Parts: sequence; C-alpha cells; structure tokens
Amino acid sequence: MAYSVLIENGVETRLSDGTVLRSTVYRPLAEGERFPVLLTRTPYGRDLSVNSAYFNPATVAAEGFAVILQDVRGRFGSDGEFTPSAQEADDGAETVEWAARLPYSSGTVGMWGRSYFAESQWRAARRAPRGLAALAPGVCAAGSADNGALFRGGASELGSRLSWGHGSISLEALRREFADDPDRLGRESEAWRELDASFADGSAYDTLPLNDLKSRASTFMESLIIPSAGGEPGGDASEAWDWPASAPVPLATLHIGGWFDIFLPNTLGQYRLQLDAARHDPSVPRPRLILGPWSHASFTGLFPDAAFPGGSAAALGPYGDLSSIHAQWFRHTLAGGPEPAVPPVLVYVLGENRWRGFEELPEPTGHRELFLGPGGTLGDAPGEDASEQYDYDPLDPVPSTGGATMHLGADFPGPAEQSAVEARDDVLTFTTEPLAEPLTLFGEVTAHLYASSSAVDTDFVVRLCRVTPDGRSMSLTDGIVRASWRDASAHDGVFRAGVPRRPLTPGAVEEYTVSLWSTACTFSAGDRLRVQITSSCHPRWDRNLNTGAKALDSSDTVVAHQRIHLGAATPNRITVGVLS
Repeated sequence: MAYSVLIENGVETRLSDGTVLRSTVYRPLAEGERFPVLLTRTPYGRDLSVNSAYFNPATVAAEGFAVILQDVRGRFGSDGEFTPSAQEADDGAETVEWAARLPYSSGTVGMWGRSYFAESQWRAARRAPRGLAALAPGVCAAGSADNGALFRGGASELGSRLSWGHGSISLEALRREFADDPDRLGRESEAWRELDASFADGSAYDTLPLNDLKSRASTFMESLIIPSAGGEPGGDASEAWDWPASAPVPLATLHIGGWFDIFLPNTLGQYRLQLDAARHDPSVPRPRLILGPWSHASFTGLFPDAAFPGGSAAALGPYGDLSSIHAQWFRHTLAGGPEPAVPPVLVYVLGENRWRGFEELPEPTGHRELFLGPGGTLGDAPGEDASEQYDYDPLDPVPSTGGATMHLGADFPGPAEQSAVEARDDVLTFTTEPLAEPLTLFGEVTAHLYASSSAVDTDFVVRLCRVTPDGRSMSLTDGIVRASWRDASAHDGVFRAGVPRRPLTPGAVEEYTVSLWSTACTFSAGDRLRVQITSSCHPRWDRNLNTGAKALDSSDTVVAHQRIHLGAATPNRITVGVLS
C-alpha cells in the first residue's frame, strides 16, 4: 500500500537543557495509524541534504514510515551552539526518545544517513536510547581517526579536512556568529568567498606555514580546523573521533561504503565489529553490508576517467535503488516485514563491473606477493640487488590525481588516468608482464618498502594501478607512511596511535609497511599490475618538509634524496588478497 505523504516543516524538539532543534517530517497521511520512525541528523541543512537515489524521504514515507530530517544543534534551523561531534551523543539520544513518543510513531526508531549523518547515529546509539532498534550508517568516519579520517600513516588528511571545514561548515557558522552585525557579516562573507576562490585554484593548499591561512579564514577554521589539519595523530581529537564505533551495539545495522571513499576502512571495521559480536551473541542481529564503486560524495558510479555500469545508487542491478533497499531493510528490522531480496553482503567488483552477493564478506582465498625489481619490473620473486632513486622537493609535490579524496579544487576522486603523474622524475613505476589469465584482487593490499633518505623525516606513497592493454594506467588504491611515524605503521600497515615518533638517520635503510586499504577488482587477461613509489600526493596529504618540522608552523624545506633498495635482502613487495 502506498500512502499519501504529509510534509511538516519546522517541527520542534525541545531538549532537556531547553535548546530547540527543528526538523522536516515526511509521514503517511493516515489518521490514527502508527509507523516506524526513520531519523537522520545533519549539520548541512536538513532540506539541502536529500539525495533521492541514496534515500528519498518522500517515497520511503509513502511506504509506511515517518521520516524525520533534523538540523543538529547550532546549525541552520536549530538553536544552540554547534560543536562538531561532541554534542551528538546526548542530543541524538534525546531526539530518538522524542521520536519514539510521537503520536504517529510505533515506538521503534531507525537511523539513516551518510558521513556526519552516520557518525551522529553511532554517537546516539552509544547512549542506548529507548526505541532505537536499527542503524544504517553510510561512508562513516567513526572508528579510526588515524587511518583516513584525520590522518593516514602519520600524515594529515589535509585536503579533506580543510575542505570540510571551509566548504561545508564555515559559511553557516559565519552567518550565525555575526547575525547581529550585518556589516561585519558582509565583510566576513566576502573574505570567505576570496578564500573559496583560492581553494578552487589550489593556492590555499600551498600556504606555508599552514598557520598563515588563519588570517584569511573564519573563526571556526582558525580555532579548530587548521590546527587539526596540521597536527599529529593520536591526540584528543583522534580519541574523540574513534569513540562512537569502538564497541558493537546490540542493534540491526546496514553498512554502506564505497571503494573510493575516504572512510572505507572505517566502514569495513564497523561491519566486522558487528559481525564478530553477532557470532558470539545470538541476540545481536547479523549486520549487512553494501560496497559500491562510489566515492564519499558521489554514488553514481561515474568518474571523469572511468564508468562502472550498473554501479549507480539509482539502480543496483536487479535490487532496485538504494533508497528502496533502505525501505525493505527497515521494514524487516522495525516492522517484522519479509527478509530483503538483497543478499546480506552485496559487493560491486570492479573490472567485472557487476554486483556479487555473499552471506558474509569473504576472506581472500589466497594471497599473492609481487616484488619490485630493477628496471621497473614487478614479478613473483625478488630480482638482483640494485636500487632506484629520485629526489622529492616539497615545493614541487606530486599533485593528487584521483583516489579516495574529498577536497575542493580541480581534482576529482575515484580511479584516474596516471600518465601525467608517471611522467614525473620523482615517481618510480614497477609493472608486471601482461596477465595470462584473469586475476581477481580481493581484500587488503599491503606494501613492504625498504628505502633510505637523506632527510631526517620524509614520506613514501605507494599506489597500485591497473594498466589496460592500450597502455592506460588507472589508479586503484594507495597509501602513505610518514617516515618518523613508521613504527606506528608496522606489521600490517594500519596506524596505531600511542607509538612515539622516531626521526630518520639519513642514509640508513628502513623498512616501511604501507596499507593501501582494500579493493575488489578483476584484472583481465592482457592487463598488467603497476606499483608507483613517490613521496607526495598534494593536497590530499600534507607535504612533508623533510626537515622534521611541521608544515603548520614552518615554511623551511629541503630536497630529500630517496633511494629504494631492491633484492633478496630488501624484498620490496606488494601483497594482495585474491579471490578464486
């Protein structure tokens, strides 16, 4: 049965401290009936954040749900002062219990939404509010600040951090800060537009020291974003970010992620945390997972250099759009409806360009090691002793070209053609012979690198590419390690906070373990695998100045002479999971 839908704007929730939050409500027009409530909470403007393919509140409400989109405290229609993340646990829990008591509510509440909307779900769930029964977090950061949310391998996620603070938060923050001073608001807004233009042309990211941006930035950027964008991992900000998904919740969960999302390992970690809990406790529902060919902000499956047929959130093969999948799953979990037609785990395999279903996310059926060799070779065994070298100049960094990115400017996320990158003198490439038969990479990709540097600190970036028979090199997945944080990235490449920095001894050979995160991609016969080695990816990650100083405070740089050591004693290699 399809209901007519009533849309109510400015619906108020009064919190226990007197703060009023405001929502837009889509609900079935059915006098006297009660429905499950689906709640999302956003700092981006509740009526500007609707993505109809991802989740269409009107069509979902027509299927028998009350859908509530709420502005969080201090944003757009809601009162109070906005403090990112910190306020969402208590405010979210109170809102859930308010939603469960509404006269048209059945008393059960599910939460949905992506990115910050997803983080707000985990935070509310940690308070165990009455009525909350299900979460559907998408592309969610919660759970690992030091592995992609704020930092990666010890380097700062500069591009996404600055872009989020400036592009997504600052303008509304200015409007509220200077609401009583129109002249000041006009001046500050003009300064915001000038800075916005410098993000668009890339010059803002080139600022050294990074603190020099503060004089051009909003109060919010100056006090919170710029210091964290140039800071170091493992601090209070990391702990606060990790907390929401640090333990499983006894709720049904549907996890949604993208192969080119900036928070991919967090989505996988949240799913595995819930799965492990369900294996040990029958009262915990088994989680579900959808992984598509998506970036953080795009669910189309379309990128400037690549397209993935059937990969749009508007049409997931035979399963319908992502919005209708949400509705099926919530009907099952909140209202006792039938099992969704979608497999418990649905994964889009790149290269095959099709969806594959599983009962659980499978482990690789095997692993393959590919060794870097002299002359740019990449093979099944270490080659003869040799070395390759290049110079890294922080004032001429390798530009970000595709990848799991989210920053303002001309660069775009996703797979990207690498010819311009690979033509640079500061980028080494190592390539296999053409494959004799198809090969499906599945799961984690890890690089073990033996290198020396003339600097006391530097970075190493490793990238895996797919080279098609026509010679196009397309980025697939990558990672970075900051040399002074190498001990924290040991063993499996996953960064571990709490391990102290250790400067380099210039010229000494060190082993680095670099996590390239995960992928699912089938290489066709005739394709080749390629590994890039370089020392920067700007502005995605903050540039290492090679001096041991932080770019936040310093503009002094030196050129680092980098050497990659090859051979049986220093087996540079990349390890990939495979699926038969």
